[in-house]
Amino acid sequence: MQNSKERLLRWQLIGIGAFNITDYFLTLDALEKGYTEANPLLLTIVNTLEFPLVKLILVPLLLFWLWLKRHQIGNSLPRYIWIPFFSYFLLMVYFRFLLIH
Repeated sequence: MQNSKERLLRWQLIGIGAFNITDYFLTLDALEKGYTEANPLLLTIVNTLEFPLVKLILVPLLLFWLWLKRHQIGNSLPRYIWIPFFSYFLLMVYFRFLLIH
């Protein structure tokens, strides 16, 4: 993998990690305000010990694993990582508009 692609991938993974942590705290805030979790996979573990474990430990570990395996996965990884990156970005925009109104 080229240095420029590695730098891009590093920032993508850092961004996803930051969005994930922000999403965790914004979700807790939204739940306190009476909203419900929109992700059906996480809905079953909200308000359990597994929720912070998944959001704050498992996801960052998976991102770190992707970084370690970047050479084995190949040059297509930065291209595919845009999907969760932009998904989280759009979620942050949604939270921003949710908090404004």
